[in-house]
Amino acid sequence: MSLRVKDSYLTHKGIVAKQAILLLTIILLNMLFWLSDAKAFGLVESDIDGTMLMFVGEELDVVTVASRTPESPSTAPAVVSVVDHDDIVKYGYKTVAEVLATQPGFYISEQGVGSLPYLRGISNGILVLYDGVPVPTGGPRSYYPLDHELSLNSVKRIEIIRGPGSVLWGADAFAGIVNIVPFTGEDVTSRPVSKRYSQKKYSQQELSSGGKVILTAGSNDTLKGFADMGFKGKSWNGYLSIYGAKNRYDSGSLIDVIFSDKDGEWKIGNDIVDDSEYSEFTANFNFKDSFSFSARLSDFNKSYTQTLGDAVSFGWPSQKKVPANYIKANYSKIWGGSHWNLTAYYQDVSYHQVDAGTSVQEGLNLFYGEILWDHRFFKRGLMTAGISYRENRIDGALVDGGFLPELLAAEYKFFTQPIEQMDYKNSLQSFFSQYRHPFDWGEFWAGFRLDDNSMYEDYSPSYTLGINIPLTDVWRVKTAFGTGYRTPYSQQWTGKELLTRDEVSTLNLQAEWLFSSGDAISATAYMSRLSDNVKIDPYGGVSAPSGQDFSGIELFCKKRFGEKFESYASFSKIFYSGDDYRFSVLKSSFLRPDGTRVDNYDNWSEEYDSGADFMANMGMIWHIYPKVDLNFTASWTSSIPYSYKENTIVGEYDNPLLLNSEIKIKNLFYDDLNLSIGCKNILDGEFTYPGFYGPVNGNPLTGYAVIRYSF
Repeated sequence: MSLRVKDSYLTHKGIVAKQAILLLTIILLNMLFWLSDAKAFGLVESDIDGTMLMFVGEELDVVTVASRTPESPSTAPAVVSVVDHDDIVKYGYKTVAEVLATQPGFYISEQGVGSLPYLRGISNGILVLYDGVPVPTGGPRSYYPLDHELSLNSVKRIEIIRGPGSVLWGADAFAGIVNIVPFTGEDVTSRPVSKRYSQKKYSQQELSSGGKVILTAGSNDTLKGFADMGFKGKSWNGYLSIYGAKNRYDSGSLIDVIFSDKDGEWKIGNDIVDDSEYSEFTANFNFKDSFSFSARLSDFNKSYTQTLGDAVSFGWPSQKKVPANYIKANYSKIWGGSHWNLTAYYQDVSYHQVDAGTSVQEGLNLFYGEILWDHRFFKRGLMTAGISYRENRIDGALVDGGFLPELLAAEYKFFTQPIEQMDYKNSLQSFFSQYRHPFDWGEFWAGFRLDDNSMYEDYSPSYTLGINIPLTDVWRVKTAFGTGYRTPYSQQWTGKELLTRDEVSTLNLQAEWLFSSGDAISATAYMSRLSDNVKIDPYGGVSAPSGQDFSGIELFCKKRFGEKFESYASFSKIFYSGDDYRFSVLKSSFLRPDGTRVDNYDNWSEEYDSGADFMANMGMIWHIYPKVDLNFTASWTSSIPYSYKENTIVGEYDNPLLLNSEIKIKNLFYDDLNLSIGCKNILDGEFTYPGFYGPVNGNPLTGYAVIRYSF
């Protein structure tokens, strides 16, 4: 079946709406050109000489995701945190999921299919960006590159917003935003020269270059390889990286060795679990701070197991493959007293999942274009405005998974389930603006966005409003309100009617203390309202829309104790109330003698899935000797209720105290040869994590050793 969303619904109302958007666009462009006359506001070109960075402070951390311009996290118009590359190396984070798990408000559900992030009680609500390009979730709305499919070796920093951000980023900037910022050639060639990080300079050509190669082998990471190279000329710089990894299925034994007994494959019951493989290539090029080009090509084949109901002893193998690629071009220019930024990118994603004898393939092709404009008002305020157009083409979207009340027949043989897929297109036309103005007492901002999404029955407005007040030299108070909405599941779209959007609104209040030593303390309270929220269930399909209310408290602190110790701690508590999910599935039908049809339905309710309602994380580094570091992390989350098989199998996921430790020995025998030895789940706590059809056993006490060589 092939459908084009909303194109067959071009009623008079739709034509008028599109004409109105076109008229607004024309008016906006005329206003922008008129406002670009600097003399109209008494400005001269030097007022914004070279950049629009009017809010950058003295802090080393920089964030771009909150306002689309570089600035300090403390002055950004949102609740923002930054994890830079030094933190990633120090604490030994291996995946984006491990980084997010340490942040306030985040709960990472380590499911077999991949890590699923919850933020403030909301799942599938985070917009993941790579170099400012959204990583599409597609119809399944469940692809997050948080595990080994993305290498942290090429990541300069990870910017995190807690709270909606749809005004500047549009759809799916719902519960929060994670922006992964890669290194550039400028970053690579400006690093200190060392044996670990080679660097050469060519004075006659005014060219410098640098790069590294990292090989990692061990029972925890199995086998990884990474290499990058940066170049810098007089007016340009470039960066390239390549990454590959191969992980074996975790055997769950005390010592998770690299090789198994039979042909390098793990065996579970009568089913073979293959190796998981990952690859990634990234590149970016920048010329005279005006033109930039970036690309990311990635692929992975993840193997995992699923279980049926509460029968955790019975499992079957599954696979997920998601090749995801993008290319992006950007042009930036100061012209007529304004800063203009033009961006265009193209994405190609293929989603393939094999589960319970059913194979589903879905393709996504996406084009995006945007014009962004910055202008100063009254020599202090900053107006950011833009227009954008996005078009998606979905091939083979899953509309009906064909789930039956039972997935298994006698003797544990799988049925091949009938599925229904379709092709469709949808478009998104947007206008957005945000104004920020500093006063003697602090800063005020307000923003608005209007989206015309062809899948929704009406326009999608988004709002933001806030103030930032520095009370002393070391602490400030920030209040931020924002709204957001999500892209619907493919299964919500049947081609028969347009949809009501899934929306959230959040109010944040944050107090933050920042000290010159680098120590920091923050406390955040928030309230959120979630409306028209739906859930996908393997037995019930799409639930009826429901509404939920959230509030919570988040605490974070980091502290350095002299030259030997440094640590962090985060605590989050969520309070939740709202409706249960309601499902209704056609069970049987018959015709009466008079010709009328009688339908019988299975109806049931399931509790809203908010993830854990309490999370605590702590990490510590002890610099024992110049070449020896000891890392220690601890985490605990509250138990999580679960419901499977039409709410007939219920229980709780247990989450015991998880203690991990790792000792790193640098320059072992040779320069740049490092050894890491560690343990996970030191207390050998028993726990389960979510699968699609039932709970899956978590890993017991596991020891590992990793050798890392850089040259």
